Amino acid sequence: MKKLSTLLIIAFALVLGLTQCKKKVDTIASPSDLGKTVYITVNVGGDKHTVNPGTGAVVYTDHDIIYVGDGKKYLGSLEYENGKFSGNITEPEVGDYLYFYFLGGLTLDSPSAGTTSYTVSIANQSSKLPVLSFGRSTSTYTDENATYGCTLLNKCGLVKFTTATEISAPITVGGMKTEATIDFANAGITPTETTGTVTLYSESNSVKWAILLPQDAVDDATVDVGEYSGTCNVPKITNNMFYTTGVSMTMSSAVGISISPNKKVRFAPGNLRATNTTANSTSGWTWSFAPTQYSIIGNATANTKVGNNVVTTAGTVDLFGWVGANSSLAAYGINNNDVSSSYGNTVNEALMSDWGVVANAASLGGHNDWRTLTNAEWGYLFNNRTNASQKYGHGSVNGVNGMIILPDVWVLPDGLSFTAGNSAWANLYTTDQWEKMEKNGAVFLPAAGYRNGSSVTSVGSYGFYWSSTSRESEANFAYCVDFNSDNLHPQGNNSRRFGFSVRLARVVE
Repeated sequence: MKKLSTLLIIAFALVLGLTQCKKKVDTIASPSDLGKTVYITVNVGGDKHTVNPGTGAVVYTDHDIIYVGDGKKYLGSLEYENGKFSGNITEPEVGDYLYFYFLGGLTLDSPSAGTTSYTVSIANQSSKLPVLSFGRSTSTYTDENATYGCTLLNKCGLVKFTTATEISAPITVGGMKTEATIDFANAGITPTETTGTVTLYSESNSVKWAILLPQDAVDDATVDVGEYSGTCNVPKITNNMFYTTGVSMTMSSAVGISISPNKKVRFAPGNLRATNTTANSTSGWTWSFAPTQYSIIGNATANTKVGNNVVTTAGTVDLFGWVGANSSLAAYGINNNDVSSSYGNTVNEALMSDWGVVANAASLGGHNDWRTLTNAEWGYLFNNRTNASQKYGHGSVNGVNGMIILPDVWVLPDGLSFTAGNSAWANLYTTDQWEKMEKNGAVFLPAAGYRNGSSVTSVGSYGFYWSSTSRESEANFAYCVDFNSDNLHPQGNNSRRFGFSVRLARVVE
């Protein structure tokens, strides 16, 4: 009979950037000869797994699992019950390290024997905080009596969220990495590149917590809950992070805007932009949202220097042609070609690629579900939703003219006014006043003008915003929203060759 003893240490960072609190756990393994398997019992000395938000302590509960690998494949699992982990694993080869994967708080199907990787989700944390920890034995496996040591380090961070508005309903935060790959072949736990929403664990109606996977900081991550929504700035997450300072969540009334009887959207925080730091380059475009809802490029910088998918001087553009699927032009309309048919010449033609594709690839605003509204959706928004005629109006923000759209559920901020309909830019707001309007869900589409060839005109007088729908009866044309000081055409149409603004949206209901 072989005998194996293992020293296992669970570690969790108590103070970001400082020391770690290590729970030393004596473990005694009693393997038996079982052909090609070995039976391991791991005593951890207590009835544990939960995460204590106040201290960052990681403890166990019955049926928690430690998965075991050898750097090539999955060997088996050890289940916690009555103060110990135990189970059969495929016997490692002599000279292999043992790799331990602790996935506390997650209910999973066991991997098949020989599995090389396994994907897990931490999206729903409403009832329990998960922990993803990983460690390697300090020495290699031997068929002689041996003692091993291991430190399990958490491949995640514990973050505190706070909201001034007390809310008991589950809160979700968007733009988070919600999946991780348990890599048995290469020995590690790696977040996937996809992002989604994490439902927070509620300690109280104002204090929430989440385990987050390592990722870059997310500014203005979207917060959703019941009749409220808002944003928060999530810091960069690192392994073993314990962030108790508190991420402040700004909450307001629900801001969904109906685009059909059963579908609502939230708009991007600004018009879409593309930047190239190299003149005359057909590649290297970086996509972003404008820094504010009222920010526009106008007839300055690269907007007037557009060529064939290039800018002749490095800079940023925010006016795009409508390129159909049958066109030979580059997909996103960074082009001054003035021949309408070059942009596609087929009726009922789809976009070559929705502008949401580039926004999603860059996870703009922490989301990957952006898209361009259809002609029918723009029409429903302005014409058919409940009290539609009272939910838009012409206005000006910080001296920039444009169209104001109000959410379905609207609360006018104290001290401000709003005039609906075609009101000749009558609604005038300072930046501070608009911040209050925006907090309550108001959307602003600036009158950014349009590009005709290399010339940008009508800035401040006209606004044109593309839909994703082409004309049914006239090739070379596509539908758009257009407005000036006295008129609004929610389902207008125009030549695809013109450079118009793009404001993306994402479905929330």
